[in-house]
Amino acid sequence: MASFRVTTPVSGFSGEVAGIVFVDGHAETSDRAALVYFRSQGYGVTEVKPARKTKTAPAEPATPTASTEEVS
Repeated sequence: MASFRVTTPVSGFSGEVAGIVFVDGHAETSDRAALVYFRSQGYGVTEVKPARKTKTAPAEPATPTASTEEVS
């Protein structure tokens, strides 16, 4: 399920509302019942988009180094 960022109507509020803990006026939740409550009470509710995964080039294998000792 998607996660949502919730912003309190009172700026900077820290505490618990509907079982969700807010810090400095913000919290994240996916609790549907809490989201319904927050929307009905004037809280800001926005969906948090997951970070995009970027393709990275494969790591190049380590280049073998010449040994200073010879194996006999």
